[in-house]
Amino acid sequence: MVGRNIDALNIVLRSAPLGSKTQQVKDNALNLTMKVLLSIKASQIEEAVSRVDKDLIDVLMKYIYRGFEMPSEKSSGHLLMWHEKVFAVGGMGSIVRVLTDSKRI
Repeated sequence: MVGRNIDALNIVLRSAPLGSKTQQVKDNALNLTMKVLLSIKASQIEEAVSRVDKDLIDVLMKYIYRGFEMPSEKSSGHLLMWHEKVFAVGGMGSIVRVLTDSKRI
């Protein structure tokens, strides 16, 4: 099951609507990505991040920050764990790139 969730994570990250101007498309992608992120147990996050394509780490960080903007019950704590593990891989550069990128998710 873990492998399938990680595969799903890579798929949603690869298909992120970075160039889309349609907010509904972005919101639908966010909802799907949040479902995938929240379906991965805290103990499996580090493994999941290690198996994310390195060129998608910034996209994952973008979704984490979007998730922080729209918190739901129990999502904030889980997203903080994701943030810690993604930061360990992407570093401060990932955060700076996400915050300065004009292509929002």
